[in-house]
Amino acid sequence: MAGIGIVGAGVSGLTLALRLQQLGIDATLYVEADADALRSGRLPNTVSRMGHTLARERELGIGHYRDPGCLMGSARLSIKGDPPLEFVGRISEPFHAVDFRLLLPAYLDDFTGRGGEVVVTGTPPDAAQVARWSREHELMVVAAGRRSVAELFPRDAARSPFDRPQRVLTAGLYGGLDLGPMFSYNISPGCGEILRMPMMTRHGVASAVLVEAVPGGPLEPISRLPAAEVAGELARLLPGHAPRLAERADPGLELLGEHDLLRGAVTPVVRQAVAELPGGRIALAVGDAWITNDPLTGQGANLGSACAWIAADAIAAGGPYGTAFGHATAERMWEVAAPVTHWTNAFLRPPAEHVLTLLLAAASRQDVADLVLELFSDPAYAWAVFSSPEEVARIVDRPPGP
Repeated sequence: MAGIGIVGAGVSGLTLALRLQQLGIDATLYVEADADALRSGRLPNTVSRMGHTLARERELGIGHYRDPGCLMGSARLSIKGDPPLEFVGRISEPFHAVDFRLLLPAYLDDFTGRGGEVVVTGTPPDAAQVARWSREHELMVVAAGRRSVAELFPRDAARSPFDRPQRVLTAGLYGGLDLGPMFSYNISPGCGEILRMPMMTRHGVASAVLVEAVPGGPLEPISRLPAAEVAGELARLLPGHAPRLAERADPGLELLGEHDLLRGAVTPVVRQAVAELPGGRIALAVGDAWITNDPLTGQGANLGSACAWIAADAIAAGGPYGTAFGHATAERMWEVAAPVTHWTNAFLRPPAEHVLTLLLAAASRQDVADLVLELFSDPAYAWAVFSSPEEVARIVDRPPGP
């Protein structure tokens, strides 16, 4: 046997591979493309990594691209209205945003540089291929793969309330929109959201902008325009839906390049985490192979990192890596994933009255503003707050703090 087989070189797969390597457990990483191909590809996402994720990276010794320009120590939340509701919060552990075409190849080089084995497949594997690989490993962990994911891990209907996308997404890297190292979260009720963050890219620090459009609403058409027209349409949309961003946009706002644009839609889904393979072995799903949340709360990579860490520690505790192991590990991962999933799904709906109460308090009290923005780094507590009128009342009724 050759230890653990891992499918996928996203944050989940690479975190798992590097953590197992650190713990002295052999792992083989199966990837569609090598580091050079990852560097030259299209924009895969616009991701911010937060406190707990960064702490795990420090423990792994994989800190990269720590330019101050892409470290966000504050964030502004603005809700369109007359007057608008808005506030700026301070973040104790800055958010960090790096183009994954830089970050993931760096992690892959870390893994191979420390002696890790990588197999480049060239094409996305199907379930039959995962089953063939399983003959050489004690356990297969699937962290990515369109075909294998759909075939191995069916939708968990009890944990998946949506059957269609709730937003149409347009993400791009832009020049001419400089707010410095601040995260900007703009809500246009009934229309969608526009998120902006400074990101380290192949062109230096630039603005990553994600438009989350309610299907059929006024923000959606940007998702269908030719790439050459996207920046102009974004400039047209900002004054009406994200006026604070519009104030800082230059007349020369431009998309950095044709490959610096990503468009599509995500149906939020939780899948069954364990698949039984021919021959008696199992495959365990982690990361996007297991749970795909809308990026509205920025938790995808952070949740993937957390679940990979849990899986690594479970593997390190020893086998046998059968069905019972898979389900027990999945339940431990769900303890972390459930708050993220419930919170993100709640944000896709109109806010409850107690949530508006919390945001109104944040607009007048710096301590509450700081707390609200810190919640993005602590999704378990975030859901405890956003799901509880009693917890919100406790927060807003306590005396103002420093």
